[in-house]
Amino acid sequence: MKYNINLFGNNFDCELHVQDNDLSITLDEDNQKAIKSYLFRVLQKYTEVSEINSFESMVIKAIQVEKNIGGRMSEPKLKLPYEFAPETKEKLIECANIQETSATQLLIRLIDQKYHEVMNNN
Repeated sequence: MKYNINLFGNNFDCELHVQDNDLSITLDEDNQKAIKSYLFRVLQKYTEVSEINSFESMVIKAIQVEKNIGGRMSEPKLKLPYEFAPETKEKLIECANIQETSATQLLIRLIDQKYHEVMNNN
């Protein structure tokens, strides 16, 4: 069954599977890439980059960091050097609210997805 889960302060669509009283969660490839990219950016604020060498180590480190800080990690703040048209800004904020994230995080995720799409096609 489909479900939306919050991992490290971001919401992701996933599949929940229950079999023989065991629960497993599956994320599609795009969401896994988004988590990897997000953790790579965010963990640099909280730990040494040399400790980040695999997806598994990033997840383990992210869990440790969130336990130590007693809350959610936050992405480095970024002030974009340009303004959006008011209609575009409203749409961005509306989409971000629906996904329970900030407009900045949503914009970064969209740019990151597009970057991977373009780079994988070249």
